[in-house]
Amino acid sequence: MPETKASERKKSRPPLLDLADLYPACFDWKKPQPLKIGLFDDLVEVGHDPQQVRHTLSVYCSRVRYLKSLRPDTPRVDLQGQPAGSVTAEASEHAKARLEKRWNPPAKTTAPVPELPIDAPLTEDNIVPGRLELTVKFSEIPKPMPVKSGMKIGIQTESALVVATLPPKAWKKLEKAKADWPQWVASLTGKLGTRVGADGPDVVVLENPAIQVFEKKTN
Repeated sequence: MPETKASERKKSRPPLLDLADLYPACFDWKKPQPLKIGLFDDLVEVGHDPQQVRHTLSVYCSRVRYLKSLRPDTPRVDLQGQPAGSVTAEASEHAKARLEKRWNPPAKTTAPVPELPIDAPLTEDNIVPGRLELTVKFSEIPKPMPVKSGMKIGIQTESALVVATLPPKAWKKLEKAKADWPQWVASLTGKLGTRVGADGPDVVVLENPAIQVFEKKTN
């Protein structure tokens, strides 16, 4: 007998993480507490598989007990169970709406498709965790400023000055490219860190930078 699409999707889902056992101060399936906004990133940063984290949090946060815990001004907790923000009135109302929809599902009708607004504000349900990264390309080796963690360099782009501290191995890649190739291009990628602007020139700090250097072929 052929498998249905639903059963195929169920098989493709990653196994749930035992978050209650790993982080008992944060996760409790029987008495859940509101979770810190951005907890997905925290779990990924400590080494958990992103797909498993996403699937587990989706299951955990869609349960009735968790939705009921989202009362206005209730503290949210981080992995160690420490306060990390609180539930807003908007988030609480959204949780109530999800509960009411679950208990009173709308009847199937052939009602006309409603006219959509030109724009609308996002709620927590419209937002998923992510990570903003920046890539900068340059073809000239900058004069570095030696610091404790490596070589601090700056790349002036058309919109902002990008500042990054390269580990010694990454800096050696640039030096080798300059010595071996007449022309080259470096691609510097990293997490978008602090940004300074408004009262002065725009400066973007690139955190945890990784670099790749390629020979530029000439015709």
